[in-house]
Amino acid sequence: MSALLTRLPARWRAHRALLGGDGRWDDAHVVGDDDGVLLVTPSGTGPSLFALGDGDRVTDLVESQVRALGSGSVLDRAGFTDRARWLTVPRGVTPAPDVLAALRLEPFSTWDWLASDEVPAGWVADARVVRLDPHADAAEIQACLAVANPSTSADPAGPQEAGWWGVHGSAGLVGVVGATGRGGRDGRPRSWHLHGLGVVPGARGAGIGTALTATVLAEGLAAGCAFVSLGMYSDNDRARRVYERLGFRTELECASYGPHGADRPAP
Repeated sequence: MSALLTRLPARWRAHRALLGGDGRWDDAHVVGDDDGVLLVTPSGTGPSLFALGDGDRVTDLVESQVRALGSGSVLDRAGFTDRARWLTVPRGVTPAPDVLAALRLEPFSTWDWLASDEVPAGWVADARVVRLDPHADAAEIQACLAVANPSTSADPAGPQEAGWWGVHGSAGLVGVVGATGRGGRDGRPRSWHLHGLGVVPGARGAGIGTALTATVLAEGLAAGCAFVSLGMYSDNDRARRVYERLGFRTELECASYGPHGADRPAP
């Protein structure tokens, strides 16, 4: 496996969204400079693209690589045949219609990437939150997610899971959250990425989501993580208030494009 950081322009080697990126980007093809960078990684359903940097530079990078298809572009090297799997660019960048048509993608969501490296001030463990077994409790976790967060692609049986936590009610789990382990090799610090947070409608308003998020943050930092990150849809103001109250700060504002009919982000 190639070390991603050695292939990045200098500016991007310290960007926490890349330091805390999941394993799919480890062997990404990289093009760009300190003004903007484009990562393209292969998958079984077409390459995924992820860009950071100045809007004009990102636009040029994406458009030039798409228009160079068939001539040795990074998309060709990542195995592009007839479609891309996913495209994420800084919010405010709008790919041209012919670029999206060539990738066979359409607008999906706008979202933010947040991170924290400090335990919330005055945090005390909430006795309601318990550590779950991602294998023995998988069915119950999935049942809770189906009601509490049906659009998530989080999977308790995933290979990089660092842990799952939950809160029980009288009839089973009423709230859950998981975290994937990231980094810790190739010069990248270890981190956790929170995902799959959900509270069933009847249990909302009791601070369960806050307790779950704070627990993962505190336990991740106690386990030696340099930071804990999460992603959230940009219009989820209620969640944003919770995360910011716990010390998370927005470090990346994104827009994503997916295949026609996609109902959840690419896992």
